[in-house]
Amino acid sequence: MYLTQGLHRSLRESPNAPATIFGDRVRTFSDQADRVARFAGALREFGVVDGERVGILSHNSDKYLEALLSVPWANGVVNPVNYRWSPAEIIYSLKESETEILLVDDTFAPVVSELSQGYEGLRIVVYMGDGPPPLEDAVGYEDLIAKSLSHVVSFASFL
Repeated sequence: MYLTQGLHRSLRESPNAPATIFGDRVRTFSDQADRVARFAGALREFGVVDGERVGILSHNSDKYLEALLSVPWANGVVNPVNYRWSPAEIIYSLKESETEILLVDDTFAPVVSELSQGYEGLRIVVYMGDGPPPLEDAVGYEDLIAKSLSHVVSFASFL
């Protein structure tokens, strides 16, 4: 079973039902599928190819779920990084798994500099917090979703 299968089914059966509620944000299955497809398109534009690993260093949130679904939608492999690890352990895991793209939220943004210095293979950091990225050379998750047009073909095929 594909990780995104439940989203596809919910999109067909109840597109306007709430998919996630996080704080004041409520997103329907239609909203979620659109955002997942857009972020998957952005990942493909970054060069994610079949089987490439994308790390997620974040606490649970609606954006975490979107990222968790976007990576396989882009044919990548999710690497959920254990947030209880020390930076040295995270660096080791990123190196061993050859993860080149890392998604981080507000909580873990402060350790990105140390991770980048310890692992030169980390080529893209996506900031998943609200607002502009506080990190040098990081790209904003919301900016990627807003700019991605790659959802048109993949999203329409599931309606």
